[in-house]
Parts: sequence; C-alpha cells; structure tokens
Amino acid sequence: MTFFQRFGYFAFGLGMGSILVYFMLIRDREFPPWTPEGRVLEELTNDTIFISPDLNVQFTDSVLRSKVKHSEVLFRESIVRNKPCREYQLDSKQERMRVSICDSIRTLVQYEPK
Repeated sequence: MTFFQRFGYFAFGLGMGSILVYFMLIRDREFPPWTPEGRVLEELTNDTIFISPDLNVQFTDSVLRSKVKHSEVLFRESIVRNKPCREYQLDSKQERMRVSICDSIRTLVQYEPK
C-alpha cells in the first residue's frame, strides 16, 4: 500500500468522522457567548433596559436593545469591580452609551450621539 492510498483512507475517515460529529453534536445547538464582551452584551440584552430620568432620550426597548447589541464594550472606560453597581461604557459608530447594572436592574445612564 502506497503513501497516497493510506493518506486517502485517512482523509476519508477524518471527513466521515467530522461529518458524523457535526450532525450528532453540533447542528441545531445554540452556544452561549464565551468572550467577556459577549457575556456583557448578552446580560444587557436579556432584560429590559430602563432609561434614566435625567436623560432626554425617547427610545423603545427594542430599539435600545438593538443599539446595545450592535455596540462594543470599552472595558478600559468601564467600572466593572464595583459591588453594588457595575457600569459599562458602550461604543458604536453612531453613539456612546453608559449602562449601569444594579441588582439585575439595567439603566441607561449616559447617551451621546456622535
């Protein structure tokens, strides 16, 4: 048996095994985000985000969730280690936002359009 025949059998087995694993284990499963940014954005979009009374912004909850989902978390400008309330600075092409999470209550504290 030549090297190319052995390599062909190996490649065929590897391909069949990969297809079998995909269809039995991976397909139709939703994996949770595992990066810190993904976890923060998922935590912010899972529940209602209230708007601070100091802000003069009129957004519906769905619009605000989509804005949060399509933004990046700036961890250098965020206050993550505070025990009662954490604050995350979010940045996108259109706006900058600061969201506070206190006891599972999410509040939009700052909003600046660019």
